[in-house]
Amino acid sequence: MGSKNPILHSLDFIENQISEKLTVEHIAGSVYFSKFHYQRLFREMVGESVMEYVTKRKLTLAGKELLETDAAIVDIAMKFGYESREGFSRSFKAYMGVAPGEYRKYSLATIAQKKMKESGKMNYSNTTDEIIRELNDFIVKTRETAMLARKVKIPGVPGVPGSEAFWSVIADATDNLANRVQSALERITAIAERPDEITNRFSILRVLTDNAFESNLLAFNVGLMISRTLPGCMGEQFAEQATSPEHATVQNPMYEKYLSLAATAQMKAGKIEGFFNELSALISDDIKKSYDERIQQVVKVAKPAITSIVGYDNIRSELEHFVERLKQIPFDEKTALRLDDCLFQLNIISFTADMDTTRNPHDKAMFHGLAIFKDALSDAIVFADALPKGVTTSIRSKPQKHMQDFAFQGNILLFYFRGEIEKLNKANLLDDEKNSDLNVVSEIINISIQTANNATDASSAKEVSHQYGRAAGEMSRLADGLGLHGNPIKFLATETKSLANRAMKFATT
Repeated sequence: MGSKNPILHSLDFIENQISEKLTVEHIAGSVYFSKFHYQRLFREMVGESVMEYVTKRKLTLAGKELLETDAAIVDIAMKFGYESREGFSRSFKAYMGVAPGEYRKYSLATIAQKKMKESGKMNYSNTTDEIIRELNDFIVKTRETAMLARKVKIPGVPGVPGSEAFWSVIADATDNLANRVQSALERITAIAERPDEITNRFSILRVLTDNAFESNLLAFNVGLMISRTLPGCMGEQFAEQATSPEHATVQNPMYEKYLSLAATAQMKAGKIEGFFNELSALISDDIKKSYDERIQQVVKVAKPAITSIVGYDNIRSELEHFVERLKQIPFDEKTALRLDDCLFQLNIISFTADMDTTRNPHDKAMFHGLAIFKDALSDAIVFADALPKGVTTSIRSKPQKHMQDFAFQGNILLFYFRGEIEKLNKANLLDDEKNSDLNVVSEIINISIQTANNATDASSAKEVSHQYGRAAGEMSRLADGLGLHGNPIKFLATETKSLANRAMKFATT
């Protein structure tokens, strides 16, 4: 063995014999140690048991073969010492989070477990490994949901874009969500062994919270569109095309799929919510000028993007308000997390434009400026996220975060509610009284948002709950008066009531 550390020597032995059925006795014997003494030294130096390390190495290399070769799964199993495909699949799924076939089909991320090459205790992050497993599983569920969405076929009105166009946009958005998660996983696995664990965990946390939000937004859009008489059609000329039982039979299960996907994403995000507490700090004054320049660039490119939008007053108005809110964010709150919230809002507006233009494809060109707008905001986020050590991200207190989340979710509902009012007005389905009543509801929601936004603790949660509940009741009443065309308003009433319930639960726990 010469002067080489015996444990390092045994790791070389494991690597050379990795395709064999290894035992602790066999490996300990390679360095002339007793089983007991070897296991104790191995755990001290490597940080895990001998067989845990061996299993991880086998599965990591098996995963590499799945991605880089066309070898049959059973052959790969046998190569790494498994006696059956079933045994290998169970072990692989427990480690990677997905079955071998799914791992190969979707080219998923490998747990960053590498051969130890130098002395010193191995620093593997069990948390990182667990989250990679969770996200691998999430990618599979997301891809499968997108595939099912593409198979939805609902006959529409001849010459009028309908459900097929909607489900195509939804499927693309679902695949894009999986793409972003997969891209983030590549970054996570690349930095898994960096000493800066806070940075690593922050990156993972951002992925998970993004997943939860965007999955819920997809489910919300699916539910809202299904609630309409015919996706993309309003007015008396389409009354006879109301959603039939056939349509519901096909589309409602997809809504359940998206609700399940959203719940899965939320559950995975919740597992590491505690990591928020590990991130803290202020943005130092010496980078204030560069930061402000990036925000000014965002505002600059936003102006032509907004000006080009004609005939979509709700979207244009929301973009104008968005830019004003962005400009008014205090400097010490222009953190990566806060700008991420802004990007979420911009993505919602952009996604709504995609939805609305499925009915009028020739209008797509007027929204091209939104892509430049989002790129500029993304650049500002990259700048914030790449701040030097010592310049980290301020975190809101937990009660304040919850209250701002209630405001944020209320803003989303208000945006869609105003959009429905605009659609009803364009279809001449509202008289002056109904239009006035609906606008009163908008103001109630707006008051709820302001109350939540200005709260610094949980004391205002009951009032926020009361106002959202009041708005939900009025929305439901007005929806009943609109008959079939009130279905989208009724759906939004249900969502608003759900938000009111969450605020009350927060206030009483």
